[in-house]
Amino acid sequence: MSSKLAQGAGILFALLGVLLAAGGVWLITLGGSWFYLLAGAVLAATGVALVRLRASALWMALGLLLFAAVWALWEVGLDFWQLVPRLIAFLVVAMVTAAFAPRLHRRDLSPALRCRPAGVLAGVLALGLVGFFAGMFLPHPTVEADGSRAEVTNAAAGQGAGNDWPAYGRTSSGDRYAQFDQINTTNVKDLQVAWTYRTGDLAIDGAEYQVTPLKIDDTVYLCTPLSKVVAVDATTGKEKWRFDPKAVVSESTQGWKRCRGVGYADLDALDTATATAAGATTAPAQAVAANTPAAPAICRKRIIETTIDARLLALDAETGKLCEDFGDKGYVDLGIGIAPAPKDSDAGTYNVTSAPLVADGVVMVGGRLNDNLTVGEPGGVVRGYDVVTGKILWAWDAKRGATDSTPLPEGQLYPLETPNFWGTAAYDPKLGLAYFPLGNQTPDFWTGNRHDYSDEYTDAVVAVELKTGKERWHFRTANIDQFDYDVSSQPILYDMPGKNGETTPVLVQLTKRGQVFVLDRRTGQPVVPVEYRKVSTDAMPGMKVAPTQPHSAIAVGVEPFKESDMWGASIFDQLYCRIQFKQMRWEGEFTPLSDKQRTLIYPGYYGGFNWGGGAVDASTGTLIVNDIRMAQWGRFIKQEEAKRIGYKPSTEGEYSTQTGTPWGVERSMFVSPLGVPCFKPPFGTMTAIDLSTGKTRWQVPMGTIKDAPVHGIAPGVDIPLGMPTMGGPLVTKGGLTFFHGSLDYYVRALDNDTGKVLWQGRLPVGGQGAPMSYVGKDGRQYVVVVAGGATRTGTNDNRGDYVIAYALPKAGK
Repeated sequence: MSSKLAQGAGILFALLGVLLAAGGVWLITLGGSWFYLLAGAVLAATGVALVRLRASALWMALGLLLFAAVWALWEVGLDFWQLVPRLIAFLVVAMVTAAFAPRLHRRDLSPALRCRPAGVLAGVLALGLVGFFAGMFLPHPTVEADGSRAEVTNAAAGQGAGNDWPAYGRTSSGDRYAQFDQINTTNVKDLQVAWTYRTGDLAIDGAEYQVTPLKIDDTVYLCTPLSKVVAVDATTGKEKWRFDPKAVVSESTQGWKRCRGVGYADLDALDTATATAAGATTAPAQAVAANTPAAPAICRKRIIETTIDARLLALDAETGKLCEDFGDKGYVDLGIGIAPAPKDSDAGTYNVTSAPLVADGVVMVGGRLNDNLTVGEPGGVVRGYDVVTGKILWAWDAKRGATDSTPLPEGQLYPLETPNFWGTAAYDPKLGLAYFPLGNQTPDFWTGNRHDYSDEYTDAVVAVELKTGKERWHFRTANIDQFDYDVSSQPILYDMPGKNGETTPVLVQLTKRGQVFVLDRRTGQPVVPVEYRKVSTDAMPGMKVAPTQPHSAIAVGVEPFKESDMWGASIFDQLYCRIQFKQMRWEGEFTPLSDKQRTLIYPGYYGGFNWGGGAVDASTGTLIVNDIRMAQWGRFIKQEEAKRIGYKPSTEGEYSTQTGTPWGVERSMFVSPLGVPCFKPPFGTMTAIDLSTGKTRWQVPMGTIKDAPVHGIAPGVDIPLGMPTMGGPLVTKGGLTFFHGSLDYYVRALDNDTGKVLWQGRLPVGGQGAPMSYVGKDGRQYVVVVAGGATRTGTNDNRGDYVIAYALPKAGK
């Protein structure tokens, strides 16, 4: 090759070496690794020697590669994605230098290597480079499956719901387990689209499709981001009816339009259950719950919805018409008793985005409130309503707690600033208890104004009697939450078999902290051990912080960060990320925010586990969960300073005012200048955990970078790095886990025993809900996903309104 090209490469290497060494000096002054200074110096020297066409350039390049390899293996072992930025740059330098070796001369003017050996060496190094690139297209599990099959301990699991999917989590237990095995590990490769329906309500301008549909009899029911309810034929996808409540979009919900699901009630079944419980031998044809007037013949099967403008409504499941006997001509105003937004603020506008719990004649709802903007927001009351009349039955709030759950008289307001419940509850009909998780008192990042009752119920799971709302117990998953770790996923109820044949009814609560708390749902006592660990208390004056935080023996993605965990697409942005890490406050989870420097927040406030929750293979006791691993940083800033800078306040953006407290808060994702996360992959996984032992059976990266834009550019390649996830999984008796909440546009089926992807189908846009499954009247098993676009893209690009059903080919086709 030309000597001029060699010298040009040398100049480039010398400049990059100086840059690397300079950054290395900076890192050393922060107490970080010496590698970058040493490697940068050698790289610069290699470049200078290459410019001078000296043979020493080759030996320095090879020595640098060997040094980097030894250092990388010492720091991160055989972690593939950690090795990539540490080695590729030096592999390229060695390969290029080897290619120029015939042009490089020794002191006696002989070449460093003759053409043939130089070509062989360059070829070997090129093969190493090719090997790295090939490895990028292979999944690299963080926990390899051991090859064993999960033991079936309950063969009858899931049969209670028949062929339907009648509740948000399939049943009120929220386990998202379907006992269907028509689609299984051997034939899932043949899965194909059975029908596609488009709602006509595009997920644009702040709208998101996060719905999990219901299926009852031969109809699929779902809602759109604007709270429209649609019914379609379960076997053809043909629309049967739709209802538009004409929900009003407020300033508060302008960027937060979504409906995650609807509820269902069968009054005839309720009559039978009520009569049986009362000791009757047969249920009266029109009898309803005790002390409830008889309902007309219509609306015996009801679809119950909560709207983004805070209404509760009941529709006839057959016709889609309002049930006139429910509330005020079909509607209940959930704003009754809710305090208005603080003066000159729309921050406190109350609305509901999640599916209600509908069980045993009661509709149970919480509500969403805007975070972080101001003090004095409305309270987080949880209420129960009669499913027939719409009459309020009870109201629980954290200020009154276990002392009183009676609804307040007309004209009175529920207490301000209580932690709110914005997800979906679970219900145990044998115990008569409903379970719901809470968040924390807003603003989320300043704790100096927290009430004692808010601290008592911070990020807690609460058990109440469904009929009365009377509290039985509560368990805190965090103490004085400083980081918006509100618990949002539906609790999962599971009957855990013991070693001696006994069964313990447990509740599995997933948290944004990545903790998996397993509690006895009768008492709230931990079944899986919980340890209270000391955390940093070096907080700003006026802040309230807890000295310890609860940690479950089962957790996912919670290992504390260290400098060597910093990552990047190259050695240079990895160095940048290490410098940034060393400049931040980080004493482990719950390191308090400061106004002096940024504080690293990990697990991030998006999760861990977000509202999508998980699933339990109830036949084997295997918990299947998807998680998010995205670190953020935060810093307190005076509101006046933020206004001077020009920050635009929002609830979830990069600045929130926290009006009424001493400080606003600025925060952002922890990424490199290239937009790449500053910490090691995967950034999202799917994990299988044996609940009886707490052992992780497997853990695999979830999703590729194919459709994940960085600075607006999607790479378009299927590199399974493992991306942040949203929504939740579906588990079936066929040995499969279905999931479509990745950032790429795929629905996938994973083997429950190995985590291996057995099938994937390309979606028109991304998804972020949870799949569901049922058996239609034609005897075929269907898997249904709703795809409106990947989560929070910030634009109207690549959005949709698709409902897609998959099934095996019909017999004979």
